[in-house]
Amino acid sequence: MNIVVAHDGSAQSDKALAEAYKLSERLGAAITIVTVVPDLCLSSEEVSVNECGLITNSLYTDARASVKRAMEKMAGTGMKAEVMIKEGHPVDKILETADEVKADFIVLGAHGRHGAQKYLMGSVSSKVGKYAKCNVIIIK
Repeated sequence: MNIVVAHDGSAQSDKALAEAYKLSERLGAAITIVTVVPDLCLSSEEVSVNECGLITNSLYTDARASVKRAMEKMAGTGMKAEVMIKEGHPVDKILETADEVKADFIVLGAHGRHGAQKYLMGSVSSKVGKYAKCNVIIIK
């Protein structure tokens, strides 16, 4: 049994990780933590290739630090997890990871978007819930 946890460094994703750990204990499931570095340099003429590389490297550094902090918080539990850092659109990469590891569950935090943005764009958690091939648990 496999659980994918989407982690973005937020308090909600820390809650999702804690819940995934509890679920993994009950089910004897393996955990894969995925964090996604957004590709902010898509066809931008305003950002040079060099600047784009610097931005991407910085985002990867932040992603690694975020996952490291999350794992340190869980260290006392004895939890072990595989960590994947991917670049691209969060929904696509979370779903891709779930397919790769043949996940039985995806666990992720809910982030409340407000106003028109919520209705125009939707949230990562709602899109993952809609398109996932496995069960999705959204932590509030």
